[in-house]
Amino acid sequence: MQKERGGKMESLKIRIDDQEIEVAEGMTILQAAEKAGIKIPTLCHHRDFSPSGSCRICVVELEGSSRLVGSCHTPVAKGMVVHTRSPKVLFARKATVELLLAGHTGPCVMDFRAAQCELHTIASDLEVAPPRFNIQRPRFYPIENVSPYVHRDLSKCILCSRCISACSDIAGQYLFNTGYRSFHTKIVVDNDIALDNDVCKDCYVCVEYCPTTALSRAKHPEDKKRGKKMESRTPQPQAREAHCGNLLSMIKKAQDKSRHVSPKFMTETADSCNLSISEVFGVSTFYSYISTKPLGKNVIRVCRSVPCYLQGSQMILKSIEDELGIKPGETTRDRKFSLELANCIGACDQAPAMLINRDVHGCLTPQKISRILQKYYF
Repeated sequence: MQKERGGKMESLKIRIDDQEIEVAEGMTILQAAEKAGIKIPTLCHHRDFSPSGSCRICVVELEGSSRLVGSCHTPVAKGMVVHTRSPKVLFARKATVELLLAGHTGPCVMDFRAAQCELHTIASDLEVAPPRFNIQRPRFYPIENVSPYVHRDLSKCILCSRCISACSDIAGQYLFNTGYRSFHTKIVVDNDIALDNDVCKDCYVCVEYCPTTALSRAKHPEDKKRGKKMESRTPQPQAREAHCGNLLSMIKKAQDKSRHVSPKFMTETADSCNLSISEVFGVSTFYSYISTKPLGKNVIRVCRSVPCYLQGSQMILKSIEDELGIKPGETTRDRKFSLELANCIGACDQAPAMLINRDVHGCLTPQKISRILQKYYF
């Protein structure tokens, strides 16, 4: 917020790229640069939404700071000296764009809509070469074209979350949210289903705000809006107020009771808490100890942290697979055991270790596995 002193808005002087400018207190570095006519590239940021600073394309260098900061959310300060195109900044931006491009399926130059892609434009401006990084996507995402209104190609999604903000803040519909975690993170609709909702009819807000071509309008002969230049929209007031402050506790109780978090539970919880199904699904899939698919009576979690790996956790995992005949992510036919991998179970002093339900078993050897599992057959 900008402050007023004696009826006048307080201002301060900063320097951006050797250009001294006077700005109002409370402005961000990005806003100050725009006022001075200095262009800083952005992807996740849009003037219609609150800044998140997630994509890191807009980073700048501050004199006296050891790290780069996001210009979209960093407020100006008196005497601040900013460099928007220093070697350090350009190196970081290029590396970020390279990583984003590496996550795409196929090169952008093969896409006939590449000219509409903000990521492609930024890559061209920065003269980013083809990605050096060999990133294998967790799975192939087929194009979702079941909706008569909006089609999705998640292979081109860069997880900027602009569609989430557009759908909730502008359209007031709350269809999208972030699901899963790490390399499996994706933008989900409800319980990770294909986008096919009647509220999308004649809306297209998510398409207009998508910086890539991950979202596109379904082709309709009568669609006169297609091809119209996007105009800035005024965010609408929040259409609802969430009433559930203990969502995670409710999800954990459902997990303990039913051995998983079911679609029915997510729908009922979303209704009772005045949340979207995708919000409940996002929380349910973020935590590795919560499952959206039914687990067996006994859940084995083999620790794959560095201490356990160095002490032979791979041999322990192989022994469990041979004993039960299942791989990680699978459940035995009699539903007595499910096998999962865990990043850490807090038993580094007993490496290699595993959890069976809430029981810690440490200092494991392949010879101990059969005897330990026998205790859980009954």
